[in-house]
Amino acid sequence: MFGVYEEPADERLAVETSETSRQLAVAGPARILVRLPNWVGDIVMALPAVQAVRVEWPGTHLVGMARSEHLELARCIAAFDEVVEAPGGAGIGLVTSTWSVARRLRSHRFDAAVVLAPSFEAALTAWFSGIPRRVGHATDRRRLLLTTTVLERLDCHRSEGYTDLAQALGAQVVLGTTTPILTLKDDDRAYADRFFADTGWPGDERPLFLNPAAAKTPRAWSADRFQILAETLIERHSGLRVIVHEHAPFDVPAAWVNHPAFAFARGASLTELAALIERCRLYVGNDSGPMHLAAALRVPTVTLYGPSIPGRTGPRSQPHIDHLAVSADFACSPCRERFFDECPTPPSSDGRPPCLQELTVERVRCEVERALRGARPSR
Repeated sequence: MFGVYEEPADERLAVETSETSRQLAVAGPARILVRLPNWVGDIVMALPAVQAVRVEWPGTHLVGMARSEHLELARCIAAFDEVVEAPGGAGIGLVTSTWSVARRLRSHRFDAAVVLAPSFEAALTAWFSGIPRRVGHATDRRRLLLTTTVLERLDCHRSEGYTDLAQALGAQVVLGTTTPILTLKDDDRAYADRFFADTGWPGDERPLFLNPAAAKTPRAWSADRFQILAETLIERHSGLRVIVHEHAPFDVPAAWVNHPAFAFARGASLTELAALIERCRLYVGNDSGPMHLAAALRVPTVTLYGPSIPGRTGPRSQPHIDHLAVSADFACSPCRERFFDECPTPPSSDGRPPCLQELTVERVRCEVERALRGARPSR
């Protein structure tokens, strides 16, 4: 995730810039708003863009904007001087919220906004706020709301699409630079301390983090296969302990509840979950937000990809940190996830697409054991 980033050539950006934008770029912005994406994984993938803006203008007051459910995570991004809440709700409620938030933003007198979220609402909020320079992708029919538009590239890693926007603002994305990791708060790390104490595990224990959860069931590997994988690993590796992210669509097997090798993360906030992952030797699970948190915290990962592909949304390479991908590599991936109107074969009995069904327990186990051999030592 935080490895080397190629600086896209100017002609690949396809930028449309107004004269006002050019004048602001020369003067240098004193206050910049960065509207973060609306998904956890995308927030992490946008960190190189945020850092590029921070490095380019170290004296700028940099404000992050995030949805209410992501505010605490956004406050862990060291580049921001301040974090504010994005509009929320739906329908008329969203319109009212957008106008209310925009009125408050006007008092900040921002010089520029980098609209990383691709939604119409995100661009509309920046426009309502009277921010003179507004940079974003030309998506969701919002070109007229932005002063600088960038064509979204679909042939690169998503993080590069975000750094395209930082470059369009005038920031340099230098080859070989890395983005700093998330900075967790003391309260979150105290939660992890209590979690380990409550399980009776030593404070220096380095368990495996198992994440069978996903935003959508068709993006989650079979629960039965996760169960077989975990039980096989416990049998083959004496003393191995596992933190299980207990979250839909995965139900914890009854046999695990009192098993000393398993502990369950239930109802943790995003930052508390990140503090648990930080204490683990390895992340194993679906392509989802917690995987990106693990990568941001320099925890090795073994991630299962079905409809998505690691080259587009996987963790970027990092020195001495392995991020292993397990994918069937179907020709139709990445797909539009229209389950299952466009799948080449019918779904499984539990609603999984063929690209996930192709991933066997044995194949995943081999990758996990490969990662365990190279995982970072206990601190």
